[in-house]
Amino acid sequence: MYLNELSRSDLRAQKYITSRQKSLLSKLDLFTVADLLTYFPFRYEDRTQIETIRDSLTKNKPVTVVVTVTGHQSIFYNRKPHPKISVQDGESQAFLIGFHRPYLLQSLKIGVKYWLTAHFVYKFNEIQTSSFDFEEYVEGEDTENFGAILPIYQLTEKLYMKELRKMVRSTLDIYLPQIEDELPEYIVKQHNIIDKTSAIQNIHFPSSMPDMKRAKLRLAFEEFLAIQLAVTKKRAFFHSVRKPYRYEKRDLLKRYLTELGYEPTQAQRRALEETIADMVSECPMHRLIHGDVGSGKTTVAIGAMVFSAENGYQSALMVPTEVLAVQHFEKLTSLTEPLGFRTAILTGSLTAAERNETLEMIKTGAANFIIGTHALFSDDVEFRNLSLIIVDEQHKFGVEQRIALSQKTANPDVLVMTATPIPRTLTLTLYGDLDVSLIGELPKSRIPISTKWVPHNKYEVMLDFIAKEIERGRQAFFIYPLIEESMFLESKAAKEMFLNLQKYYKNLKIGMVHGKMKPSEKNDIMRQFHEGKLHILVSTSVIEVGIDIPNSTVVVIESAERFGLSQLHQLRGRVGRGTHQSYCFLVTASEVSEETSARMKIMTDTNDGFRIAEEDLRLRGPGEILGVRQSGLPELKIADYLRDEKLLDTARKDARIILEHDPELEKPANLSLKKGILEFLPGDYLRSG
Repeated sequence: MYLNELSRSDLRAQKYITSRQKSLLSKLDLFTVADLLTYFPFRYEDRTQIETIRDSLTKNKPVTVVVTVTGHQSIFYNRKPHPKISVQDGESQAFLIGFHRPYLLQSLKIGVKYWLTAHFVYKFNEIQTSSFDFEEYVEGEDTENFGAILPIYQLTEKLYMKELRKMVRSTLDIYLPQIEDELPEYIVKQHNIIDKTSAIQNIHFPSSMPDMKRAKLRLAFEEFLAIQLAVTKKRAFFHSVRKPYRYEKRDLLKRYLTELGYEPTQAQRRALEETIADMVSECPMHRLIHGDVGSGKTTVAIGAMVFSAENGYQSALMVPTEVLAVQHFEKLTSLTEPLGFRTAILTGSLTAAERNETLEMIKTGAANFIIGTHALFSDDVEFRNLSLIIVDEQHKFGVEQRIALSQKTANPDVLVMTATPIPRTLTLTLYGDLDVSLIGELPKSRIPISTKWVPHNKYEVMLDFIAKEIERGRQAFFIYPLIEESMFLESKAAKEMFLNLQKYYKNLKIGMVHGKMKPSEKNDIMRQFHEGKLHILVSTSVIEVGIDIPNSTVVVIESAERFGLSQLHQLRGRVGRGTHQSYCFLVTASEVSEETSARMKIMTDTNDGFRIAEEDLRLRGPGEILGVRQSGLPELKIADYLRDEKLLDTARKDARIILEHDPELEKPANLSLKKGILEFLPGDYLRSG
């Protein structure tokens, strides 16, 4: 039996777990035997060494000691008595303070020896602790909770550590002997890693800290290998499919590049060449264009669309917001109308008549390029000859949405783009089934953005500086994290600050957009700002993605501590798109945490989105950066994307070699990989669907 098969064994059927415990386990999302066995400790407490009370004080850490209870007292707190129990370990006396635990006077008997684990402190002229674990000490007898390395699990209210350990131990005793190893014996020997049963035993109850580390290594490798097997199989499937589209002409593509009005960077040219090579091949393209904010991904995408249209096909560009759809529509129209192509836009705010007219253009092929939001994959959208699908800001869409659009035509070429800086290890996981074009340089005309951290006591100095920038003919963004005031978050609301800015800048025209406005209202405000009719735009983070207004040189990010590093970098990228020096001001409270200080320092030190992404991954984890529900990101219980990069590389190489020699994993040596791992992966395991 493989561990994944135990996901069919309900904990409610386990007689050694009480009804109360089953109810509490469900609050931790633990419903099956597999859930419980893969509910790994988040840390360990080494109780194998007997130390002294003095060791705890000098080393400032918890210790395990053997003490004798020497007396019972009480202290009064909130007008109630609480136990105060004196203990000695042979050289020091200490006091155990048992707040709200009157039973301790019965449990800890005077004159009796006990195992005790506690972190002692010197307080009120005595050594004491109020957090401790104990058990009676009997010479020569084994104990479950002392003299060993104990797992520490996340708990829920009314579930106690000792009883959870006991449940895990009982589950291991019953099921561990039945578990087979998913990894073939030749892989275990090749990498000198431990077998599955030893790994599960030692991840919960390690016999030593080195054994625990070996268990983590084994389980992390298995997680990465599962991902890479799925990734490699999907790539192999992509390359086995043939598409009906053929591309030959490229005269208009050359003309498009000539008439851009600027020289594309080498990275843009390379990305476009790789994209065109994919489109010309017999297999459908599945390529990611990965570039920092402002690196020119859209230029490459439009080149691919022109190439498709020149050869008689339609292209669809899916974007996450209507504001961005309008911006892309205007840009695409201006660049490709002179080439004889027509662009249509399909969003949720079109009137019924406008929508019907657009649907007809798409169906008849009158529209070469179709730009839209989620409206693109509505059932009533029919394309005449769609060959190319481009998804902008890939992680903003759910797996189901991406699949729905791909099913509009037969084996289309798919190009996905993201400006969200993603560390290499995440790229291998999230986009491992795609070919990747990295645009790692910005256009030479781009001037690095100057980023300043502004504590609130320097706020007016910043406002005066912005006024001078606007006098020079520039524009400014003010960005806030909330739409309405919240009793839980000390953030400024865009609506309130819009009024405050109007009072401060009495002679300036100020507009506002936020998520609760109608799309038509947002589009109107954005158009006014784009045309220079507004000096300042107040916004929530709705403008995070893709907005391109070259004359805007200042972005103020209020309550910057509320945003993650990657999001701050995205917001900063709303400026710096023209020929003038641009500025980003990160406004925080005057007093902030050490973590906030560190994050602000990173932002002021570098404009490198990939360095920022690495730090954001370290601080917040991948789910926070990308939105784990939308992303299709496989959940990792043990492996770490940053710490275990070399392990991921090893798993990637192994998966490629295994599948080269046994594509369907049918050889006896590899059946365990198929039956124990691949057959249990959900259909939407990878983000590309």
